[in-house]
Amino acid sequence: MGRAYPDAESTTTAPPLAARYDGGAPLNWHGRTVYPVHSAALGAQPCTVTLTLRSVAAPTGVRSLGLGLSVEGGHVLLDGRRLRGVDVWTDAMSGGVALRIRPDGPGSSFSLTPVWVDPTGATVSWTGNYGMLVEPGETTVLHCSTGIGVPNFTELVVELGTAADTAAPPSPDASRYRDALYDLGVAMQGRGDEDQACQLWTQAAGFGHLGAAYDLGVVRFRHGDYAEAERWWRPAADHGDARAMSGLAEALDRQGNPSEARVWRAACAAESRSDAESTR
Repeated sequence: MGRAYPDAESTTTAPPLAARYDGGAPLNWHGRTVYPVHSAALGAQPCTVTLTLRSVAAPTGVRSLGLGLSVEGGHVLLDGRRLRGVDVWTDAMSGGVALRIRPDGPGSSFSLTPVWVDPTGATVSWTGNYGMLVEPGETTVLHCSTGIGVPNFTELVVELGTAADTAAPPSPDASRYRDALYDLGVAMQGRGDEDQACQLWTQAAGFGHLGAAYDLGVVRFRHGDYAEAERWWRPAADHGDARAMSGLAEALDRQGNPSEARVWRAACAAESRSDAESTR
């Protein structure tokens, strides 16, 4: 990858790269293989994915640049939350960022694709002349183009590393402890001691109990603290809890963010249909 990339054909005379991809398959561009998404198998063991920024040269009109990471058959552990995916921006990658991934089974995988914030402030991907050139080696290097303007794979260059995660998984005792904290919180709520219930649920949520996070969101929403309700509902919503998705949408609406609220309502409807079909 030592030579300069050729100036691409004008977008006015050729369809954008996004229109030429066939699903996740790469295409040939000026003799180089361009990928719409970079995927890698995880296996059955936990691992750490490291993203380290090599260079960034955002085009005019792009307010932020990054990589969207999603996990198939697993989740990302981030700030005590279990997420199906996360957007990682250049400021986080400047010193290298390590993301812990937990697969659900041997068929798990993760994928990366460029994301950017356009002039309106919207996070965008999978459109225009976006894509990646993948440089293999001891470490994989991703040369990324956003969808704005002609293809330019020098806009974002990121080094990708993977390694086994040696952190010990939570013990069964830890799981029982967080469940006990949650159940005690429910009992305190039933006795009318909401403050004590919230303290116990906060501890349980810190150990990853999604039910505790959901209940904390309910309490905060009822008290009109929509930002805190959003903070607690997001982990459960990201994990596929339809109740949390619905509540999160309402909290976002109350804070003047109807566009994301619509996304979560659509996700809630899809999750509810899936649950209904699975019980037939």
